[in-house]
Amino acid sequence: MQFSKSNNETDAFYSVNPIGELYIPAEHREAIFARGSVKLFADQELEHLARIFTHIQRGGIAIVQGKWSQILSLYDYVQKHKSELTPSNTTRSKKSRSYTQRNNYKQAREAALLKLMCWVDKDGNPKVAPNPDIPYLLELIGENPNANEECPFLVPVVTLQRIQNSLEKTYPINALGKSLIASENVLAPRSQETIECFQEALQSVRKEYTDPKTTVADVGCGSGCLTLLAHQELGENAEVHASDILPEATASTRMNIQRIIPNAKNVHVMPPGDLFDPFQSQRFDIIIFNAPWVVARVRNRAELAIHDEKQRTLTRFFEQVNNFLKPDGTLLLGYADASGPKAIANLEAIIDESGFVCKQLIKKRVATHRSKRKWEHIQVYVLIKK
Repeated sequence: MQFSKSNNETDAFYSVNPIGELYIPAEHREAIFARGSVKLFADQELEHLARIFTHIQRGGIAIVQGKWSQILSLYDYVQKHKSELTPSNTTRSKKSRSYTQRNNYKQAREAALLKLMCWVDKDGNPKVAPNPDIPYLLELIGENPNANEECPFLVPVVTLQRIQNSLEKTYPINALGKSLIASENVLAPRSQETIECFQEALQSVRKEYTDPKTTVADVGCGSGCLTLLAHQELGENAEVHASDILPEATASTRMNIQRIIPNAKNVHVMPPGDLFDPFQSQRFDIIIFNAPWVVARVRNRAELAIHDEKQRTLTRFFEQVNNFLKPDGTLLLGYADASGPKAIANLEAIIDESGFVCKQLIKKRVATHRSKRKWEHIQVYVLIKK
């Protein structure tokens, strides 16, 4: 099958016969631009495991189409032979290789596994049989909605498999009496204590917001748990808006809303964006933010909801929040003392410097699995302007 680049190598669209123009997700463009060829292996061609493996071994991209069971067999074959995907070191034993060298080999093998790809039509249907029912697939792989401009796109087989597996898990939420799903990279709603703290906070302020035009923003919505909780606790007349920097999070929130309150017209999921970027000039009566509480560097997309190096995300949030909260509005801020008293002291200094006062603090003590610290506190600050 022929493969051709667009004239502009920064473009995200490439042509593969007989498919036509394909959108290449950002994570995989470098591999597509590599010297190896791109080939489509469809239906009966999937039986030639060694041939497809050799193509990948030589640096090629293998696009597959056909029975999902055959594609998984092919993936298992590639996985089984992945040690052959990088050159062997003939001068040193495996034990004597440096940590860096072993790590480089591991990364190279994982990158090679990503070169086994499915193609997905413009409507988001993978060209495999049976077709998996995965809505918002483009967003679930971390791309913004409509990034493909109505073109087919590519998804690594391993990514599609991981997304399927993640969506099969459900997380029961006692406060909602329902179970939610959370896709790959999205913080799963496992902490009942955190949810219960936010529920208590919402119940404590709802008597102040009986106006049917009450507006709520859930910033960093993740799976949509707190979005759904706000809808439940504040009544069906409240307008609830959800946002998140990760497209896979906004997609997870949409799916959970459709599962739990399919006919709700007052719950809105915004396009993906950092903090308040999706809201432009809107102002809200209540803003909810379950902030990342571990003061540490973010190493991957899954840690964006948890890690906050030097509390920079927290600082940026408070630098912007006054532009989006009404003068008599309420901020519900979730945090944990996992990073110790210094992080809490800095948080409370930021709160004070931003012109807020704590009206109520709701806390729960939870057990940890760390040897040095067996307990930590989950807390929700109910904040109003001074």
